[in-house]
Amino acid sequence: MIIHPIQKVPKSHRLAIIKRNHTLPIIVLAVLLVFSSARVTADTPPHESATDVAPALYLPLTAVQAQTHGAPRPLIVAFVPDGLAGNDVDEAIAIQNTGANLLNLAGWHISDGESTLTLPELMLAAGEIVWCTREAVAFEQQWGFLPDCEYESDSDPSVPNAVGGVPRLSNTGDEIVLLLPGGSEIDSVVYGSGEGDQNGWQGSALSYYQRNTRFAKSGQMFYRLFDPVSLLPWPDTDTASDWAQGNTDPEHGRRAAYPGWDLYTFSQPAHVVWSNPPAIEVLVTPDNSYEAVRTLFASARRSVLIETYEFEHPGLVALLVERAQAGVDIRMLLEGAPAGGLSDETRWAAQQISQAGGQVHFMVNDVEDAHDRYPYQHAKFAIVDDKRLLISSENFTTTSFPPDAADGETLGRRGYAFIVQDDALVTRARALFESDDDLAHLDIFPWQAGHEKYGAPPPGYTPPIFENASGYVVRRPIPLHAHDAAEAYLLTSPESSLTPGPLLDLLHQTQAGDIIYTQQLYEHPYWGAGDSNAIDDPNPRLEALINAARRGATVRILLDSFFDYPGSTRSNAETVAYVNSVASVEGLDLQARVGNPTRLGIHAKLHLFSIGETRWSVIGSINGSEVSNKLNREIALAVRSTSIFDYLTQVFEDDWKTVETVNVIR
Repeated sequence: MIIHPIQKVPKSHRLAIIKRNHTLPIIVLAVLLVFSSARVTADTPPHESATDVAPALYLPLTAVQAQTHGAPRPLIVAFVPDGLAGNDVDEAIAIQNTGANLLNLAGWHISDGESTLTLPELMLAAGEIVWCTREAVAFEQQWGFLPDCEYESDSDPSVPNAVGGVPRLSNTGDEIVLLLPGGSEIDSVVYGSGEGDQNGWQGSALSYYQRNTRFAKSGQMFYRLFDPVSLLPWPDTDTASDWAQGNTDPEHGRRAAYPGWDLYTFSQPAHVVWSNPPAIEVLVTPDNSYEAVRTLFASARRSVLIETYEFEHPGLVALLVERAQAGVDIRMLLEGAPAGGLSDETRWAAQQISQAGGQVHFMVNDVEDAHDRYPYQHAKFAIVDDKRLLISSENFTTTSFPPDAADGETLGRRGYAFIVQDDALVTRARALFESDDDLAHLDIFPWQAGHEKYGAPPPGYTPPIFENASGYVVRRPIPLHAHDAAEAYLLTSPESSLTPGPLLDLLHQTQAGDIIYTQQLYEHPYWGAGDSNAIDDPNPRLEALINAARRGATVRILLDSFFDYPGSTRSNAETVAYVNSVASVEGLDLQARVGNPTRLGIHAKLHLFSIGETRWSVIGSINGSEVSNKLNREIALAVRSTSIFDYLTQVFEDDWKTVETVNVIR
């Protein structure tokens, strides 16, 4: 039964025969995503400006290749000692067959040093993972799928029972040992206050990752670092460095996971290579985005799926209502607790779409026993008719998509978006949407008219009337329609925004003569605790930018000043001071500035790369914080295209000229 450490299986997939065939399709999908677009267009002459040979883009996913040995060898690959259910009855342990042959776990034992459990018959093919928990029903409530065995009570007759002593994993620390049927130890892990000098474990015990307070102890899953291609763990060293929490590398480790994540399913970015490039529309907010998004939604004939942080735009709401009334399937997933709280505008939007026949769901943590999977559902994407994909840095509000931009002057947020038609990218985005918007999880709550929070706005409420604004002269009134894209990666948080993922790879790839432009809502000077620093808790994105400059690249970083809190130790002002100080001391071609070129703030999440003869542009929802990269649900698209790079570079350089350098030397 192929269930990965952080992968749910829909309730309809409870039959063992279905679950046992779930991992291989994931691996096959990863391969198909790389080659599908190129294969489909193989008989079509390539666009004259396209590049048919992809550059050697180094991905960390190839850096640590896990070894699959012939003999079946199980390893403990994940465990949750401090469950989310009452009395921790959902605490659980996951075992993976890392060998190449079939393995039967019947008669194998799990011990915590005090009690020893004997496992039932569980047949594992190569690479398969099984979960054992105290109570299956409690586990399913938190994870969205049934475990493979339970050992404290027979809460679900369809789940096999383990027998013997019941391990009770202490929340503060313990040992977990996997034993052969004869009693010989095969694997062990020690965490917290557990005794680390026994059972084959070497060195210090694992600790919960809590250097940032958003990483909760309750529900935190310890998991082995794994290769995203083979889905097998790194070579076992019986030390903390094998594990996400215990590995101190800022890019690979210092992580945690939580129930309901699909870390294995989306561990590798979707990658497409085009021999016959699709048209890609590149939008700039507030300049030219509204009409393009409106046209996209108006074109829907079958379905519109939207996953976003906020949706408050009256004009786009009216359009979706009209489409829903015309029989188009409208589905929307929103964050249930955005910063500042759920607005009446959002409740009104949900009401209008729901009453027109659409579905609006919220990701929540305050209904029944819900624990939201991510601190924020912060992704911003839409899929129209299962053909076209919109990926944006912007929420669906009038400040990002002002209707008056066509008049030549407006106010709004600086941001960006891609609209692309590609089957492989749409397939991955659709899988992400269906995974997130899954009612098998208690954190998905449908809009209900009478609900105090997730219901209708106050009686008689009407959204504010949009008034034409001025103060920013539109510079790019027409979106770019690019036809030279050669390659793309679709990446997500928390799975592939850091490693593996194209952003850090591109940053590491730059050399002397290359150029990097970065424009962000914020880029924290350091991660970890609020009182930490860039030495103890470096921001790997920012350090990679600085290191690129050390190798001779030209690096420019433009951050927002409109939303910034200059008194905060993690403010953009502090980041600019830190970066410019390093540049001054070391004599680097590196500059950072804060600015507000469009008068209502920089809300962008943009990276531009000129590396040798290749040009890359990365747009999405991922901000420069640890939470955004390791905990939130986020999405971004990296595209290799010269015309897109040139277009966005012009926007960046115009914005760069509107602000003054902040060069505080410390």
